[in-house]
Amino acid sequence: MLTKADLAKAQKIFAERDTTQRMRDRVTGQRVALMVGEGKDAGEVVLSAAYLGQIIADVTASLDQQITAANAALTDMGVEP
Repeated sequence: MLTKADLAKAQKIFAERDTTQRMRDRVTGQRVALMVGEGKDAGEVVLSAAYLGQIIADVTASLDQQITAANAALTDMGVEP
């Protein structure tokens, strides 16, 4: 049985995992660009398709690792992810 502290920890892990999953969905489903500056002074750095693809793959892999770690932590607590 989970204690109140365990429940709070599990809820925090769930929230962080959900945020990570939403970011992963955005990285893989929306246009990704490298921007320099802010507001009207911002400019986009044009990257080759292959280089941008590798950046997206690396970020996606990192986010997947974070999701897997969160799921493992929840499972270790006896909570089904």
